[in-house]
Amino acid sequence: MPTDFSCGIIPITQRHGQRHYLLVQHHAGHWAFPKGHPEGDETPIETARRELAEETGLSRVSLVTTPAFDERYAFTKRSGAVVDKTVTYYLGRIEPEAAARLKLQAAEVADAKWLRPAAARSLMTFDVGKQLLDEIERFLSGLGE
Repeated sequence: MPTDFSCGIIPITQRHGQRHYLLVQHHAGHWAFPKGHPEGDETPIETARRELAEETGLSRVSLVTTPAFDERYAFTKRSGAVVDKTVTYYLGRIEPEAAARLKLQAAEVADAKWLRPAAARSLMTFDVGKQLLDEIERFLSGLGE
């Protein structure tokens, strides 16, 4: 089975003392965290930072690299080939003033929203993304956040 690998950042900001996640809507219609493929010899962290900046305009991010969170799933290409996909995500803290300055990449992103956890979970298209959000929420709650 062919494989595919992407990297992304799960953007988090605080608004009115409450955690908010940034979701992007891709032109295909699905809502998820920002992510993309490595270019050249980029490291996963370099890829994640570049993709966040390209898709959302957010470059000022305080990255939490440990732990990384993996999302795994299979999808079927238009050709009928089934691909085994892994996306490695890092948590990224965005200061509220920076979070307010989204600049979406029109070629890849149709929309974006900062949402509280329950609203983000409801908007996310795929179950694997919802499970990832649940995992992040458990992790952050374990830290007392």
